[in-house]
Amino acid sequence: MRKILSLLSMLMLFAAFAVAQTRQVTGKVTNDKGEPIPFATVAVKGTKTTAVADANGNFSIDAKTGDVLQISSAGIASKDVVVGASGAINVSVVSASGTMEEVVVTAQGIRRRPKELGYSVAKVNSQELTVGRSPQLAQSLSGKVSGLAVYNVNNSVDPSVKITLRGYRSMTGNNDAL
Repeated sequence: MRKILSLLSMLMLFAAFAVAQTRQVTGKVTNDKGEPIPFATVAVKGTKTTAVADANGNFSIDAKTGDVLQISSAGIASKDVVVGASGAINVSVVSASGTMEEVVVTAQGIRRRPKELGYSVAKVNSQELTVGRSPQLAQSLSGKVSGLAVYNVNNSVDPSVKITLRGYRSMTGNNDAL
């Protein structure tokens, strides 16, 4: 009798471990029209487990049954989904109403709104970048931002560039960028 009880308790323990194991959950994030949401963030709520959807909205993440997946992306409302017994989840999200705020990143990574700044800010939009039809982004920035110097390091097919913002202007010999 004692052997049967110990065997039964061991089987129940192994069954509990089997239920609590994580497995790979796959799925697709789409909007209300059925179009995929590229590069949406999928996170298991309460943990640091995170995955990013690909360009077609497909994702794959390790989660347990009963975990809550939190799906978020720019321009959509965040949505929570509970992981069920199946290994596939298709999530339909709705667009977020409202506009996104413009944020300027200043020195040392401090973020400010443009109204809070006491100085001028150079702003480059996509139309200004595509005017010169330069094949590289760094070369297309040349001449568009004051104090920005773009130097070609080599003249190969895919030349690398060196970008310096407000540098090489010191009288004391320290020519590091600000």
